[in-house]
Amino acid sequence: MLRTARRLTAVALILLAALPVAAGAYTVNDVARQVRCPTCNTPLDVSNAPVALDMKRYIAEKRDAGWTQQQVIDGLVDEFGRGVLATPPKSGFDLIAWVVPGIVVLIGLGAIPILTRAWARRPRPDPAAGGPPPTDEEAARLEEELRRLR
Repeated sequence: MLRTARRLTAVALILLAALPVAAGAYTVNDVARQVRCPTCNTPLDVSNAPVALDMKRYIAEKRDAGWTQQQVIDGLVDEFGRGVLATPPKSGFDLIAWVVPGIVVLIGLGAIPILTRAWARRPRPDPAAGGPPPTDEEAARLEEELRRLR
């Protein structure tokens, strides 16, 4: 029994030691989903362009060299520019891409009650009042059409 407890304790310690390594592990596709192929402008994880294959090899090499996911992405941005990112950064001028859609949605939602109230208050034509009386020509044409229908 004591022997089993020691073995379980040793296994638990080994697993605990490996936990930080497993938590920091990432795959090539984890990074490839966050960047775009500069040739075809599709996500790197679905692109098979020659430059995309080179980028995937670069990601694998840097991952094996111990680089973090963010370091690999930063390296790709240094090489290809910010246009390689699948989503714009959430800072500086690029923050507009994150903020403006939300503002537009809020304005649209706020406009709905205003527009519906204005639409509901709009005067409607009274069907009983009718419009202007028909001209003699229109009255004659109407009579002719009604006679044909009978």
